[in-house]
Amino acid sequence: MENKEETPESQKAFYDSFWQTQIALSCDEKCRLRFILSEAKRLRNALIASNRTTPPALRIADVGCGRGWLTQLLSQFGEVTGFDRSTTEAKKRYPGLRFVECDVLELPRDTFDVAVCSEVVEHVRTEEQPKLMESLFLILRRGGTLIMTAPNKPKASRLTAELSLEHELQPVEDWLDVRELRELVSLRFEIRKIGTVMFFPVAVRKVDPLSRIYRTIYEQLGGYRIVDPLLQRTTQGLYFGLVARKKDT
Repeated sequence: MENKEETPESQKAFYDSFWQTQIALSCDEKCRLRFILSEAKRLRNALIASNRTTPPALRIADVGCGRGWLTQLLSQFGEVTGFDRSTTEAKKRYPGLRFVECDVLELPRDTFDVAVCSEVVEHVRTEEQPKLMESLFLILRRGGTLIMTAPNKPKASRLTAELSLEHELQPVEDWLDVRELRELVSLRFEIRKIGTVMFFPVAVRKVDPLSRIYRTIYEQLGGYRIVDPLLQRTTQGLYFGLVARKKDT
């Protein structure tokens, strides 16, 4: 995917404006959200089981928090901090939460239990993606967990081409296939789970009435309860869902 030439300043200006236009959660965002929250809940339950005397709370870093909606939803599991190059809109929408404006390639060394990195890696140039992994590694405690989602390159490429969605792309779009994602994450993490979420055939998306019917069945009638668990064992979905543990060294 061809990227625009961008500076850190121009990227911040783009996202300061872009996040203002993003209001309601899309069907795609809701699908990725279900995966992330289910994993966060599993980690919280495991923490509760191992600390019976005091109700524990996870420390969570939402890396690439965008407009802050995921940071807010993750706060049910503990103390959450959102990190992004552009946090103006997030701070405006969620003034009670903590947001840090920074380059996600240079996160502060810390001891978070969990780092959530949803739809971020593809907006980092290929040559800099290993630096993102290093940054995520440093922000986590020993044995900390990474929860990540990212577009599935073969599926996302086809969708973008057939629906002519190039005008909706962000300044950097360096998507990965499953092999590339495995190799990248394995630089600093032990992958515990990798699969996909969101099955929305291109042929259905092309026809507006069919698309509306599919969204109704998938979202409102709970079709995702059947489809998503099956997708998490395959590479057929539109987005990867990955869980990994920080390596000891």
